[in-house]
Amino acid sequence: RIRPQLAKEKIEGCHICTYVMPGEPQVVLGKDKAFTYDFVFDMDTQQDAIYTHCTERLIEGCFEGYNATIFAYGQTGSGKTYTMGTGFDVNIGEDELGIIPRAVNHLFRGIEERRQAATEQGRPVPEFKINAQFLELYNEEVLDLFDSTRDLEARRQKSNIKIHEDANGGIYTVGVTTRTVTSAAEMIQCLKLGALSRTTASTQMNVQSSRSHAIFTIHLCQVRVCSPDNNDNETDNRLANDSEIDEFETLTAKFHFVDLAGSERLKRTGATGDRAKEGISINCGLLALGNVISALGDRSKRSTHVPYRDSKLTRLLQDSLGGNSQTVMIACISPSDRDFMETLNTLKYANRARNIKNKVMVNQDRASQQISALRTEIARLQMELMEYKTGKRMVGEDGMEGINDLVHENSMLQTENNHLRVRVKAMQETIDAQRARLTHILSDQANQVLAKAGEGNEEIGLMIENYIKEIEELRAKLLESEAVNENLRKNLSRVSTRSSIVHLLNRVLQEASDHDEAEDADGEEEEFDVAGEETSDESDSEELDEKGEIIRLQNKSIVDQM
Repeated sequence: RIRPQLAKEKIEGCHICTYVMPGEPQVVLGKDKAFTYDFVFDMDTQQDAIYTHCTERLIEGCFEGYNATIFAYGQTGSGKTYTMGTGFDVNIGEDELGIIPRAVNHLFRGIEERRQAATEQGRPVPEFKINAQFLELYNEEVLDLFDSTRDLEARRQKSNIKIHEDANGGIYTVGVTTRTVTSAAEMIQCLKLGALSRTTASTQMNVQSSRSHAIFTIHLCQVRVCSPDNNDNETDNRLANDSEIDEFETLTAKFHFVDLAGSERLKRTGATGDRAKEGISINCGLLALGNVISALGDRSKRSTHVPYRDSKLTRLLQDSLGGNSQTVMIACISPSDRDFMETLNTLKYANRARNIKNKVMVNQDRASQQISALRTEIARLQMELMEYKTGKRMVGEDGMEGINDLVHENSMLQTENNHLRVRVKAMQETIDAQRARLTHILSDQANQVLAKAGEGNEEIGLMIENYIKEIEELRAKLLESEAVNENLRKNLSRVSTRSSIVHLLNRVLQEASDHDEAEDADGEEEEFDVAGEETSDESDSEELDEKGEIIRLQNKSIVDQM
């Protein structure tokens, strides 16, 4: 972001040495030094445009459990505090509010919208808990700006605030005052009280120069009903199909707003004594931050050690630089030519920071993570079960799973069917074209005949062409009807033949069964002891068996023919 020229700079005759390419996120310094970034804001850019492009999506990401960091970097007097909104001038208007006040209003507005949407949809209202911390890093000591009991002499004493790292690589502080807030006004009031406690002083380059790095942190904890992965599965939000208990997930996010103190040269600021010591400490912290950015952004140094512990500033921002956070850096520069070297160094600094790649992930509690993993596993198993039911998957004789051959065959048939459909459509278009051509030829022939007879004109020719066209369409429909009729006649003949054969077979079988029953009844009533009669019975049964075998063979041949 390029700040406007100050009145003092205009009086001293300073020239503007920056130029923004129209329609491109590129700034040109001097004559030939061009730098390209994600966004470039010229001197006339308003505060709301900066917030919309840089911070709005980060606040929305916090509601989904993503960490975020936004920090302003630049030389002293380049507009960092104004951009971040930690100055809190009494005469400031709504349109000049910085990033932090706008983000606070956006955060609580988003909370209210989500609560209202849940109420309208009949879902459980999500619960939100918001905590705030405000730290300053003064002479490499971490101080608590919310600590109302701290006096000026405490700045010279060693701080009791400790910086620790959890098992997941996240950074947290111990001994810091944490305030729970419930409204935007309460959050702004806390921010004002902390900003008033911040260390500032006057130098030759800035009347109200920040003499410390400030980090304002918002912790957001959200308990909400798990959102379904897709709309097709109606049981995603239930612990079981028959249960009416909603699944809840806990999401946490932290948002760092970092207002860095400006880099400065002692010969230009004219600082002495404590001011000089403060400037040296500020430059040391920014140097350590630059080394971390270089180690993370330079591809040749990515495998080397990243010096997070060289400064408490880089230690506090460890998860924001190359860690689990969506990070935005705003490089604030001066357009005046007397600040050319400082502006060039700031642009190079920001250009290296562009190469840093963070690994962002959702901050869920372990129970929510396990529930999410189980839901994914259930969805996968349901898909496999559906494939088994539809026959897509099958288990072979060797116990190995595989895809059913019918699935491949079905896929091939579907492909072939699509190809045939395309061919039929193309053939139909060809038939229509040939029919139109035939109609045109026949009408020309009719017109020629009429012309020879001396009775032809344009109206009669057009009428003849329409008649021929209608005749050809009726002829095509007639042929189609005849083909359908012939097909139906063949099917009817086949069905009638099949029914007559079945009726004949049933009658033959019925006669054979009646004959068998009659023979059985005669055998039960009379017992013949004569050997000749037994031989006759045996011959009769053999004859029946032969007839039955002949009937079965005939049935088989008829079925094969069908």
